[in-house]
Amino acid sequence: MRILIADDSLIMRQLLRRCLEKWRYEVVAAEDGAQAWELFRHGDFPLVLTDWLMPGMDGLELIRRIRSRDVPGYVYIILLTAKSEKEDLVVAMDAGADDFLAKPFDQDELRVRIREGERIIHLERTLAGQNRQLRETQAALVQSEKLAGIGQLAAGMAHEINNPLAYVANNLAVLKQAVRSALDVLEVYRRARESLVRSEPELAALAARLEEECDLPWIRENLPRLFQSSQEGLARMRDIVNNLRQFARLDEAELDDVDLNAALRSTVEVLRRELDEKQIALETSFGEIARVACHSAKINQVMHHLLLNAIQASRTGGTIELRTAGGGGQAVVEVEDHGCGIDPAHLPRIFEPFFTTRPVGVGKGLGLAVSYGIVRDHGGAIEVESRPGQGSTFRVRLPFRPPSAQDTQR
Repeated sequence: MRILIADDSLIMRQLLRRCLEKWRYEVVAAEDGAQAWELFRHGDFPLVLTDWLMPGMDGLELIRRIRSRDVPGYVYIILLTAKSEKEDLVVAMDAGADDFLAKPFDQDELRVRIREGERIIHLERTLAGQNRQLRETQAALVQSEKLAGIGQLAAGMAHEINNPLAYVANNLAVLKQAVRSALDVLEVYRRARESLVRSEPELAALAARLEEECDLPWIRENLPRLFQSSQEGLARMRDIVNNLRQFARLDEAELDDVDLNAALRSTVEVLRRELDEKQIALETSFGEIARVACHSAKINQVMHHLLLNAIQASRTGGTIELRTAGGGGQAVVEVEDHGCGIDPAHLPRIFEPFFTTRPVGVGKGLGLAVSYGIVRDHGGAIEVESRPGQGSTFRVRLPFRPPSAQDTQR
């Protein structure tokens, strides 16, 4: 542990340093409050030992400045003083001192008070760690329950949308074929226009007027494109429904023993065109890992989405790193890009369905939500680390045997 000493007496600083270094503490000494404050601002000192009366900035002012500074952990402060009046001690405690040591100090007393400060610091760090873990657990629970509720909604939406969507798609295919045949018939009639003019001039004039009013040439030219765009829109809707079904876990399959490294190589080849278009260098580091019992199609979907996300986030000519490792009963897959990164304000929401930062129509906002649900259903977890402007790392942890598979084997 590092201890900062502030005392204007050279002899006192030397005595304190000798004792503390003998007890294996790392010591940094300052000859007044101003120097101690500069050292504290640029260093990490969980424990400070300061004299009260010093020229310039005294010990109380040093304590107040330390207490006003936002530091990661608690700083335990012991005040060295010859003062013993109750009023003085109250003033010092009010300034933020934790303990006192009378001057001249006794070595045994110094050691006891330092150990007490060390114990308080350790307890504070333990409590802070437990609080952080509790907040993370609470956030994960809220996220899990939120996604479970949305999953039920997604299941209903997928069912309600899928049936009419199938009707529209089938009817559009029939209509496309029928219109094409009708246009072919119409073209035959148009070839007989001159005969119609000679035999039925009034009927020919009516047909010409109607053709002009409906702009038949425009219809013949643009109708195929209109049907094509309509079918593409339906295909996009089908994709959304399928993603909703995945998110709601409507299509369960048997577990397979999957070689994740081989699955990732296949995913890379599927996305080879996207990688080449942006001239992205892919660096792989595949460890030796056991096969993972999982729904292979769903896990492939997760890997495909994470790698595609990394490609889309990367700059042209950038680099993506793909790593695997195994240990502790689980496989770990990491996808790291060096692209734009994720805004910290968006991180808590990136696994929410339909949340996307891309322009309207570019992204559906379901990829990460679906991936989160798939990995969760396998007893695993997805973690993300990101810094704006520097890139993101998505980490997938999958147990070699999901809980359900282990229960079945028992």
